[in-house]
Amino acid sequence: MAKIVGGAAGPHSPVVYKLPWPESPEYVSNMERLRQCYVEVGRRMRELGADTLLVFGADHVQTFWFGSFPQMMLFTGEEADYAVGGNKLMRLKANPELAEELLFGLVDEGFDVGFSQEIEFFDHPFTVPVYWILKGVGDADVRVVPFHVNTNVHPRVKPKRCYELGRAVRGVLERSKRADRVFVIGTGGLSHYPGTPYYGTIDEEADRYILEMMKQGKFSELSDVGYDWLDATGNHELGSWLAAAGAVDARSVEVMIYWPAWNNGYSVVWFVR
Repeated sequence: MAKIVGGAAGPHSPVVYKLPWPESPEYVSNMERLRQCYVEVGRRMRELGADTLLVFGADHVQTFWFGSFPQMMLFTGEEADYAVGGNKLMRLKANPELAEELLFGLVDEGFDVGFSQEIEFFDHPFTVPVYWILKGVGDADVRVVPFHVNTNVHPRVKPKRCYELGRAVRGVLERSKRADRVFVIGTGGLSHYPGTPYYGTIDEEADRYILEMMKQGKFSELSDVGYDWLDATGNHELGSWLAAAGAVDARSVEVMIYWPAWNNGYSVVWFVR
């Protein structure tokens, strides 16, 4: 069977790739610590022998537009470009055979997942974490499968459904006859309010509540939260983390970093199985 060998979650803010404005030495130092956490995730991923990186993320109306904006979309093509702000940085191989098996298996499980074999590019929700993780992986031949789950554009996939999706992904892979070794990451958040007058407000209490629930292994209970609370606390991207947690069948998390910066509640977590 295909095997999920591990997983993590963390932010995808474009500034994690590159700071677009001057910052204090303290901010720059903390940002480098954050990036190195992703590099460490890559090192651990390499040690686990993963050959495929499955990335749960939510597009920010950059890969998709309102002419056709999917709730769930799995990339089944051969390779794709990855960008930040529309500027292409990398072209990475995918795993179309595994992605197609996931697609058919999830549809059989009642998840109406769309697919794309060709796409112009995947932007920062997928690019930023992958960029730093691959630095830790090094020269290993890792393929990347993006899985868009809409937590940004109304109507959105509910957190509970995101968690159920991750668990269904695990089930499909466990029934597979393929030999892939899959590492899963969920990207986004924690608290931030991009594109709103509230940008620069951080709800540290909410962030720490989410992390504490995860440390206690209460992923199912956490998935019961609604978007009223998530939007109010800037945690609307939690669904990607929950999808990854469900796929990994996580029992807890190791909080590698939590940094309440002025513009984002930055955290990288390692899912403990």
